[in-house]
Amino acid sequence: MHSVQKKALDLLIESALEVFEMMVMRPLEPGTPVEGESVRPKSNVVGTVSFAGSESGVVVFYSTTEAAKVIAGSLLGMPPAEVNGEMPDAIGEITNMIAGALRTKMTDSGHPWAISIPTVSIGDFYTKYVSDVRRVLCPFKMDEHDISVELILMNN
Repeated sequence: MHSVQKKALDLLIESALEVFEMMVMRPLEPGTPVEGESVRPKSNVVGTVSFAGSESGVVVFYSTTEAAKVIAGSLLGMPPAEVNGEMPDAIGEITNMIAGALRTKMTDSGHPWAISIPTVSIGDFYTKYVSDVRRVLCPFKMDEHDISVELILMNN
């Protein structure tokens, strides 16, 4: 793992922990990051935010529908069972906050990035990037739920 990737990965984990503590009011327990495509998270809600600058790539947020409703309920101050159409917007906002915090931290360390608007996909699918990329998946536990955040960097 080269230095910018390691720095970005550390800051991505830090950003996810901060966003969940401040905005979702639920602590995350980080797991061991996994490089490459060997492990794909069990998820059917995926938020993405692309970035470009000193590096280009994507920040990806993965969760199950159940976990996404818990997150949305926490953000909106409502029980998860009452969350319906608000869930995609809430997951887009969480993904945007994590990517935005990472962008700010990378810019502060001399690696300016710009980020895209978030996109949320819902369903049973697998995301494959056809470009030459480096991937690191960061698993987390939120209570009994598994969520993951992935850093995907384009190889230049």
